[in-house]
Amino acid sequence: MGASGGHFDSGRWVEDKEPESAPAGVDEHIETRLRSAAGNIGKGIDELISAGADLINTPEGRQTIGRKLDGICGDIMQTCDDIRQESMEFIKQARDRIIK
Repeated sequence: MGASGGHFDSGRWVEDKEPESAPAGVDEHIETRLRSAAGNIGKGIDELISAGADLINTPEGRQTIGRKLDGICGDIMQTCDDIRQESMEFIKQARDRIIK
């Protein structure tokens, strides 16, 4: 929602188009847009850093990390168990073929 104005269209913010300028002003317009985009990227990075700091520095954030790690560890343990079971079945089948 930029300073140039705009409106919501189908649930999305749409910037109002500026009137066409003379070709000489196109370079300035592009430079302004590039500066604005760079500023928005910087704000986004700042917000990501802030959210990351909140994850580490707050009890709620640490709980969130803990829950995610618990889920990941559970997935790893299940995968290891699946590998163990499939390996045992493979060995059993190989042994049965050798004995025949």
